Amino acid sequence: PILPVLIGRAEKALTFAEQLLAQGVYAPAIRPPTVPDGSSRIRVTITAEHSPEQIEFALSAFKRAGQSTQLI
Repeated sequence: PILPVLIGRAEKALTFAEQLLAQGVYAPAIRPPTVPDGSSRIRVTITAEHSPEQIEFALSAFKRAGQSTQLI
């Protein structure tokens, strides 16, 4: 399943995704025209193959990217 993490502005979603990738987490930004203006998001897929350590690593990267982009 795909889990959307709503960001809002396309520019901020792209920056967020770039920061994740720089930390080793691939989670692409989905922007217009794929989604309506103002509803850009990060697309995440978690499977049973991901270890708890990998999920913790990704969550830490999301936290850092969120803080850096002033979303949290």
